[in-house]
Amino acid sequence: MTMLPMSQTLDVVVTAGDRHASRPVLGDNKAFLPLNGVPLINYVISAVEQARCTKRIFVVGDTARLAAALAVPHTPVRGLRPVHLLEQDQTLYENAWSAFLHTLPDYTPGMDWRLYLDTPAVDKAILIMPGDIPLATPEEIDAFVDSCDLAHYDYFLGFSTEAVLRAYYPDGTRPGIKMAYFTMRDLRVRQNNLHLVKPLRFGNRDYIQKVYNFRYQREWRNILRVITELYTTQNGSLRVAGYYLCLHLARCLTVLGLQHLRVLRPLFLEMPVVASVLSQLLQTRFTAVITPYGGCALDVDNADHYAAICANFVPWLAHQHTLAKERKQQT
Repeated sequence: MTMLPMSQTLDVVVTAGDRHASRPVLGDNKAFLPLNGVPLINYVISAVEQARCTKRIFVVGDTARLAAALAVPHTPVRGLRPVHLLEQDQTLYENAWSAFLHTLPDYTPGMDWRLYLDTPAVDKAILIMPGDIPLATPEEIDAFVDSCDLAHYDYFLGFSTEAVLRAYYPDGTRPGIKMAYFTMRDLRVRQNNLHLVKPLRFGNRDYIQKVYNFRYQREWRNILRVITELYTTQNGSLRVAGYYLCLHLARCLTVLGLQHLRVLRPLFLEMPVVASVLSQLLQTRFTAVITPYGGCALDVDNADHYAAICANFVPWLAHQHTLAKERKQQT
């Protein structure tokens, strides 16, 4: 593992768009839903500005609403890092790509990004995260970034394990969040919304949008669409589609309690195999990073998740701070 030195910091992109494949919650953009009288995105920006790894923050969305959100009374945002508001485009991919271009030195809108391919900017990495994860903490963000080996990989996706996320389950006395997992051979994980990427080292960037369009993987029609896309894309193959199907079959077998049957073991993949397949598909050096927290995995996917986060915000945040203290004592 190559630790990110204190002197090396990253630009962070927070996405808050509400166009194309974005799904509103309670009829509104999730990032602007109130939590204790403050828009959700303000908590995200507050966590990002306190993270050691943060240099600048670029927030993409409806800039008028973003400016109004940051101006609300009692916001936790303290202006610890420069914050740049960028008007949203049509898709998540376009928003992230536009924000990345704005982080490049001497970039002006309309400039040909290919001019940077023969410069040190080709290895520029940015952290991308959504604006609807109010339980994000600076400790989780730094733990993720510190675990990213920038010398050997170009795309890092964060994961949280089932063991970590059990702390946020319903317990009979309060609402909670219980999400779907991908079951690997030795662990169950869920992606936690943290992406560290070198965009100019990413050969198939636009494929991210296609995956995002079908991100609700409890819907079988989306699963079938992804399988079709994997098989037909120029970088895909029947092998890649087969591995993706194995992930979902493993999830179903786990729900049925059949994960321990030896005859079914080949259906349960190991994380390095999944990483290798994604590297092939995305034409980049991909790897997974597992973090010891869970707040960044708790996004507001629907009204029930929003209600659970509102009801548990204080104790869940306190739980993560306790984890951070324990982790600090162990190091």
